[in-house]
Amino acid sequence: MNQPQLPEIPALNSELFHTDQYATYREILEQRPVTRVRFYDGSLVWLVNRHEDVRAALTDPRLSNDPMKQSDIDLSAATGIPADLIEYFQRNMFRSDEPDHGRLRKLVTREFTVRRINALRPRIRQIADDLLEKFAATGGGDLVEALGRPLPLTVMCELLGVPEEDRADFQTWSQHIVESSPEFAERNAVSYRSLFECVRSLIRRRRDEPGDDLLSALVDLRDVADRLSENELISTVFLLLVAGIETTVNVLGTGTFLLLTHPGELARLRADGALLGPAVEEMLRYMAPIEITSRHTLEPVEIGGVSIDAQSTVLINLAAANRDPARFEDPQSFRVDRNDGGHLTFGHGIHYCLGAALARAEAEVTFEALLERFPDLRLAASASDLTWRHAFMRGPVELPVSWG
Repeated sequence: MNQPQLPEIPALNSELFHTDQYATYREILEQRPVTRVRFYDGSLVWLVNRHEDVRAALTDPRLSNDPMKQSDIDLSAATGIPADLIEYFQRNMFRSDEPDHGRLRKLVTREFTVRRINALRPRIRQIADDLLEKFAATGGGDLVEALGRPLPLTVMCELLGVPEEDRADFQTWSQHIVESSPEFAERNAVSYRSLFECVRSLIRRRRDEPGDDLLSALVDLRDVADRLSENELISTVFLLLVAGIETTVNVLGTGTFLLLTHPGELARLRADGALLGPAVEEMLRYMAPIEITSRHTLEPVEIGGVSIDAQSTVLINLAAANRDPARFEDPQSFRVDRNDGGHLTFGHGIHYCLGAALARAEAEVTFEALLERFPDLRLAASASDLTWRHAFMRGPVELPVSWG
C-alpha cells in the first residue's frame, strides 16, 4: 500500500503506527531516522530507529533506564500506574541503572542460565502437549487463548511457585497492564492495584511457608541476606511475572501467524527440523514482541547527528532497527533460514533480556509440538481481520485457527 508522507510530528497513537506500522518505519528510516513524535499523553519525545543508532543508544550510560530520574512524562498518566504504587513497580533490574541494575540482576541470573533453562525443556514440552491435546478436542478456535497465553503463564508461575488458584486473575491483570494506553487508565489502575495486592499476598505466603522456588529464594534474599529492599522485592516479582509471560505470548501468537501466512517458509521448516532455531530468531526479528523501549537523557547527547537535550525521553524503536536495510539483507522478507543474526529484540548491552534463553526455549519447544500435532494447521480468519495489540507490546489479540 502507498504510505502517506509522515506528518511533521506523528503521534504514537495514530494509525501510522498501528495499521501498517512497518510501512511507517520504512518511511522514517529513509527520511528521518531520529525524529520527534507525540507520546500517548501528548508530550513530545524522540524516536530513534536505525540499527546502528539503536544499538549505540542501548549501551550509552548517558541514557538512563530509571524512570524515576526523568521529569518530562507523567508516569501515572502514561502508564496507568496509581501514583502511590509507582515506586513498587519501577524498582527492578529492567528499570534501573548501575550499580543497582547489576546488583539486582545478579540475584536472579542463576535461575535463567542456558543450562537451567535447557533442563526445563521436557517440562515445557509436557505443558505444550497437554494444552494441545485439549485444544485438539475442540476442533478449532483461538490459539492465543488455548496455547499462547497459558503456556508461558504456567511456566513462569511454576518457577515462582504461584498457586494455580491465583493464576486466572493474574492473567487478566497482566493483560490489562501491558495494554496500558491512557484510554484504559481507570481499568489499568484497578489491575495494577490488584496485582500489587496479589504479589504482597504471595510474598506473605512464602514467608510463612517457604518452598523450593524462585519466589522463596527472593524472599530469603530480602529477609535473611538483606540484599533487596521490600520495594525491590515486589517490583522484581512483578517484572518476572508480567515481562516473563506477556512477551512470550506475543512470540507464540506472532510466530504462528507468520508461519501460516508464509506457507512456503512453513513447508521448509516442516521439511527440515534443524531450521527451528533460525526460524524462531527470524520471528523475533521480523515482528518483535516488544517494538519500542524507552530511555531518558541524563545530559545532552547526540544520536544519529541529532542533538537531544538533557531530561528528554528517547524511545528506542527495536522493530524498525530489526528491518534496517543497512544491517539486514532484504529485511522485509520473512525467511526461516536467515543466518545474519544481529536482531535487537532482546536488547543489547547490560540490559540484554535476562529471560531470552527461556523465551527461545518456550518458542522452540512449543512450535515443534504444534507442528507435530497439527500438520494441516491454518488460519480460520482473514489476516486483515485480526486485531493486534497497540501498546509497545505487539502480538495478535486472538488467532483463530482450524485443521482437518
